[in-house]
Amino acid sequence: MIGHIRGKVERQWDRGVVIDVNGIGYEVQMPSSSLKKLPPIGEKLVVFTHLVWKEDAVSLYGFEQLESRDMFRLLLEVSGVGPKLALNILSILSAGELLQVLAHEKRERLQAIQGVGKKTAARLCVDLKEKARARLLTKGDIRPAIPAERPGKGDLWDDALSALIHLGYRPSEARSVLAKAFASADTEPGLEGVVRKALQYLAKSPRHT
Repeated sequence: MIGHIRGKVERQWDRGVVIDVNGIGYEVQMPSSSLKKLPPIGEKLVVFTHLVWKEDAVSLYGFEQLESRDMFRLLLEVSGVGPKLALNILSILSAGELLQVLAHEKRERLQAIQGVGKKTAARLCVDLKEKARARLLTKGDIRPAIPAERPGKGDLWDDALSALIHLGYRPSEARSVLAKAFASADTEPGLEGVVRKALQYLAKSPRHT
């Protein structure tokens, strides 16, 4: 098993980075959120890795932090969750956020991630809830710790924001239209209703005209 790689950034592509270690280039797939933070070409970096060996391919997956690598391995323990989906989940949620989501069984938050349906979200919560809670207790962090700029709407705001960001909208514009969507609602909206309302505002914005 390759635990980590220390080298220089040789090049980057849409799903990962090539790290040069003494003339050998290692292709390492990483969460999209981590790729945005990579140092420039030629600069040094260290990534914590997990090796997946299949009959037709050998793949390396890398993470900025050891905690994220360990969460990746935890996700792979769940039936039906492969490396691609696990990487996608960690592209949207940090390791700490994911622990909170699993510990508190926030299934709608998981369902807002591409590739995670209702059954997969339920399976993730059922299989990993206790392990997530145990890790949070070990860290002494048993409080809700999912950061968000929300007008007192809690999980619904988080879920709607995650859905809009995954659809390709910038966090700043997603927050702006969500604030309008909540403000215009006569009653407490559901996830589908608030996302639909937000998309209506986005469709009227200059970007889409």
